[in-house]
Amino acid sequence: MKRIAFLLIISLLAGTCTGSAAAFDKSLADATQGTLHPHILKTERYDLNTRNVKALTRAGRYLWIGTSMGAIRYDTATNEDYDVVDNQSGLLSNGIFSIKIDPQGRPWIGTYGGGLSYRDGGRWINLNTPSGLLDAFVYDVEFYEDALWVATWSGANRIAGDPSDRSHWQGFTVENTGGGLIDNWVYGIERDSNGRVWFGTESGVSMWDGRSWRSFNHKDGLGAPIERVRGDNVGAVSPFEGGHHAGHQADAPNLESMDYRPNYVVSFLMDAQDRLWIGTWGGGLSVLDTRDFKFRNFTARDGLPGNFILALKEGPDGELWIGSYGGLSRFDGRRFENFARINGLSGGFVFSLEFGAGHSLWLGGHEGIDRLTLDPATGEPLRLDASGGPN
Repeated sequence: MKRIAFLLIISLLAGTCTGSAAAFDKSLADATQGTLHPHILKTERYDLNTRNVKALTRAGRYLWIGTSMGAIRYDTATNEDYDVVDNQSGLLSNGIFSIKIDPQGRPWIGTYGGGLSYRDGGRWINLNTPSGLLDAFVYDVEFYEDALWVATWSGANRIAGDPSDRSHWQGFTVENTGGGLIDNWVYGIERDSNGRVWFGTESGVSMWDGRSWRSFNHKDGLGAPIERVRGDNVGAVSPFEGGHHAGHQADAPNLESMDYRPNYVVSFLMDAQDRLWIGTWGGGLSVLDTRDFKFRNFTARDGLPGNFILALKEGPDGELWIGSYGGLSRFDGRRFENFARINGLSGGFVFSLEFGAGHSLWLGGHEGIDRLTLDPATGEPLRLDASGGPN
């Protein structure tokens, strides 16, 4: 066992690049099912002396890891080299919500209370409310051809041009959009093929087409009905740490209980067919067809491992990978193949997902990371007792 700062690496594997992930483009069956994977997986565990790993982002040979004690840039090719970035070395906060890489290859880090930071050359530049940022809590960062979009807990920013020039900043809030943005607590931003921008918030989903707004929440079909999830959600909330959800119980929209908030968007992904996949807090996985604005919901009854959907990622095999409080799931449009502790995962929570070198899939969870190796032919995680495949 080898200690690297607050990173403990138990076992490592290196490999070659798998290329870009393909967008999820599968058709959806009228009825779906879930199956628990029958084998123990070939996994490697990376223990961290920290809380939840909320961000995993690949940049070539490097894996950026966002933790509650700062960010780690880990060199997956050498299995030894790493850099820790925290409030002693450039950031304003150690709590990391989001890490994204811009078209110039620069890392941008959204933090818990420390605003947005990016590295330009050898120095970190911090952007906060004096710069034009709506809030110091930054949950998502997205780059499109014409602008940088930032999701904060006081609305969304659009930055078109040099971020050091305040005139390049634009802010969208409930107030200045006349209620077009449904909630100022913005957790995710996506854009469809028509250029419309979608915002996942604590009260539902809003869409802006450059001229007008449209919003959707539980009354429009977002999140499964309480009757479909009630039994499966019992006792699910207590393992989550932190006071954010409890602090918002009094004014939470459409709140039946703290284990069911169908409007609360936790994860967000636009696929190749302009279907918006939405992970909710206790309401399961929703998908909105942005062409006809119709929802469909998937819950544990439809095969999911749980109804709290924490992470969504497009796979290189064209399938959808889902992180939840009940483990990991791989969805091909008709079947949820589920993986849990019994299969070798170190915990039940999967907060973040990223694909890496050597046909690998990284899972961020409680106090650490799991690395799975995928069969390049089938996309399935390799079994512990399987022979062959990448090594």
